[in-house]
Amino acid sequence: MSCGRAEAEERALETLRPSALQLKLLGSLYQYLRQRVSSCLEKKGISAEVEVEGSFAKGTILNRKWEIDVFVLFEMSESWVKERSLDVLKDCLSPLPFFVKYAEHPYVTVNLMGLEAEVVPATMAESPSRLGVGRTPFHTRYVARKVKENPCIADEIRLLKSFMEAIGVYGAEVGGFSGYLAELLVINYGSFRRTLETALSWKPQVYIDIEGIGNERSLREKYKDSPMIVVDPVDPARNAAASVTLSSLSAFIVMAGLYLSRPTEKLLLPHLRSPQRVGPSLLMMCRGNYDDLPKENLIGMLRRALSLASSRLEERGFVSSWKAFWSDYSSRALLLLGLESLSLPELEVRKGPRPWDSIKGSHDFVAKRAEEEGIVWVGEEGHLVGLRRRKITRAREVLSGEEVARVLKATSCAIEECDEGIECLEREGVKPWSLIGLPLLLPLNTI
Repeated sequence: MSCGRAEAEERALETLRPSALQLKLLGSLYQYLRQRVSSCLEKKGISAEVEVEGSFAKGTILNRKWEIDVFVLFEMSESWVKERSLDVLKDCLSPLPFFVKYAEHPYVTVNLMGLEAEVVPATMAESPSRLGVGRTPFHTRYVARKVKENPCIADEIRLLKSFMEAIGVYGAEVGGFSGYLAELLVINYGSFRRTLETALSWKPQVYIDIEGIGNERSLREKYKDSPMIVVDPVDPARNAAASVTLSSLSAFIVMAGLYLSRPTEKLLLPHLRSPQRVGPSLLMMCRGNYDDLPKENLIGMLRRALSLASSRLEERGFVSSWKAFWSDYSSRALLLLGLESLSLPELEVRKGPRPWDSIKGSHDFVAKRAEEEGIVWVGEEGHLVGLRRRKITRAREVLSGEEVARVLKATSCAIEECDEGIECLEREGVKPWSLIGLPLLLPLNTI
């Protein structure tokens, strides 16, 4: 069956499609965990069903994803799941290697022979819960049904997800498009290419209702600050695009047009992106224990640390042009801050008030410059102007590693000046395209 794709898309799919071995291994992991947990719960007299969810269950998984989501749907109350399910799952999974993370309620991540499974407790329900976890099985069933109806859809979804990842707008936790949202867009428009073509006419606030079940007026009011509204087909009161920021929407529209004008695998396969020079940068490499911390929590800490660093630098006269971060979500966290310059002149010009605007302010300005052993003169427009010596002239002297470490709850942070940020990244073994924030510097080397 022909799905009408460009050559670049067909070539990319050879890399994006999961292999038969990958599907077999992930399927075996699910069956092992399902049997183990089901048997354990039966012995405990606890009624529950174990299901596989996410892209593996939907048939939209990418080749580079060696992970599955396993949901344990308890016939118990939400309070019971929050308070007691963790101990039950830990007992059932022990002595397998696992660690616990906390989101809406605790869940367990199991690692076996390079494969990863998130074992998530939830309440069995006949309709979608208001909690995100409770909706997941309904999302899985909806997308899986649509994929089954159209043989082309699965690969079209893979193309869109990988395209979003390549241009840096993939992931709800970073203000981008979630995997579920990418699936909904392809389901709505029918293909990857048609999604991009339609995006060229998007203007905030974009409104999409696949099943025609949403109350547009109510949703526009409820999500008035969202640049995009996509009605969740399984929960019509929810916006599946609530995470999308203006910058992510803008980047997606721009890159959609660039891709359509020149289809290239570099915009479909993130690892093919050649690094761009990003200029002077301040690198902060931190180490800590993040295994038991939910991904979104660590991302929030990284954002706060970047905001702190940027503010401190700007207070000292350094101009920050962009900021990005990365983590392996285990033991390493990296911040990269683009600067116009890593150093400033020793002398700094300060503009003061005019005496008729504030005589006291003028006197204070003169006194302050005298205290700094600077000089003061009167400018042509009557403003006082002063010259003082900067106490700090190098970017790396503004922040301490301890200050950044406190925000990230890290054991240590090393700060380094980089004449070229990409070179510092490569020395740390971090791929530029894997940074969050940096990819929003549009990949001009693909045009």
